[in-house]
Amino acid sequence: MSGPQPATGWDPASFPPTPTAGNPLDDIDGTKTEASPSQSAANPSFPDGTQQPLPTTSKSFHPSPSHQTAQPMDPRTPRSQDTIFLRALHIEATLGADAWNRPNKRQPIILSLSLTLDTTSTGTSDDISYTFSYGQVCADVTKNLDRHGFLSLDHLTSDLASLASNWPGESLKIVAQAPKALLRVEGGLGLELVLRRPRPLRGEEQKNISQSNQLTWHVASREWTMTALKPACIIGVNPHERLEKQIVCIDLRVWGHKDAEAYSAQIKEGPQMWRRMVTRTCEVVEPSSFKTLEALAALLAEMLLQEFPCPRIGVRIEKPSALASVEGAGVEIVRDRRG
Repeated sequence: MSGPQPATGWDPASFPPTPTAGNPLDDIDGTKTEASPSQSAANPSFPDGTQQPLPTTSKSFHPSPSHQTAQPMDPRTPRSQDTIFLRALHIEATLGADAWNRPNKRQPIILSLSLTLDTTSTGTSDDISYTFSYGQVCADVTKNLDRHGFLSLDHLTSDLASLASNWPGESLKIVAQAPKALLRVEGGLGLELVLRRPRPLRGEEQKNISQSNQLTWHVASREWTMTALKPACIIGVNPHERLEKQIVCIDLRVWGHKDAEAYSAQIKEGPQMWRRMVTRTCEVVEPSSFKTLEALAALLAEMLLQEFPCPRIGVRIEKPSALASVEGAGVEIVRDRRG
């Protein structure tokens, strides 16, 4: 391979953020939606407005002919909470430079994808044409990733997002983990990209995905993770904890800007930014001697927000040696950039 070649047809920052007024992740999994009139009409009402309970039976359920036939969905139906998913697809690919800053070296990548779509028609009819095969998802992803290398995890997930333009579904979560991408970080570098469509798709729309003009994916969120960084420091209030350094396990979460231009500026440094973030974290933690994890986490979050282009930072710190009866005890905080 001559080196990573950019994927065609998609710019990492080309998706606009989801045009919602509140939290962009609201109702992505079906929450914060109101029942449709067809749902409220399921139970008849008494004259005073209260609903009559439906009769119950202890007999075995036998599907009726109408149950066995796929019925069209009311377009006002709330967003689905059904998903099809692939968990931990293991591949190898280039991601620019490796942990030792060597270019064009293949490294392991673990991919998980979760596609939210309505499965009611398939569940009632047992007709596979109303759903989307997870086997097809796996085949599409594997074939696409075998074609070329990538410049970064962002480049890889962006390429998968472009690939998914003809997939059905209401939301798509792509989680890519590069466990060997960073030195001193046992869990490596990860990126979670969440996409969504502006409205639910139902019935025949899921079968005729290419004929609809309202199927554009929008970015709901991007979140980077660095998992299991393990420096040692003086930490704790007990007298014995003041005598010797102990290992702390640190996880960092970095939110991506929702604005496309700001996000492009945020990631322009590429993998070097994540390496610098690891280095600076160790430089702050190792000489410290706080009594509380809260104070250490607050200092780390403040430093990272000041020195790196991040709108929001999450810091999770565990003390594996704190209590004999538990694997770890710790704190987790989230801080936003001011101004």
